[in-house]
Amino acid sequence: MGLPRFFPETTIHRFQYRPLFYDEDKEDFERRRAQIRKELGKEDAEDVRILQKGTFKRMYERKHDDLRHSNIRVMVIAIILGLIVYFVNRYYGFI
Repeated sequence: MGLPRFFPETTIHRFQYRPLFYDEDKEDFERRRAQIRKELGKEDAEDVRILQKGTFKRMYERKHDDLRHSNIRVMVIAIILGLIVYFVNRYYGFI
């Protein structure tokens, strides 16, 4: 027996993770592929990235080109929406 409590005692909740899909053949294939590459002394091109002169400049320019195209796209959408609102307002006379 004991004193009544306003809040129940906290219990430990365990997380049970079960993967949704596991491809054993793919895992074996990747393991064999890595082993063969290691034996041959080859490295993945994805793993090794060489910094060359001008790499950061090209990345900066590419980022700003994408940003510029994005800004133009937003302006075109805003103009189209503005024209739609204008013509709907003119036809129906809401404002």
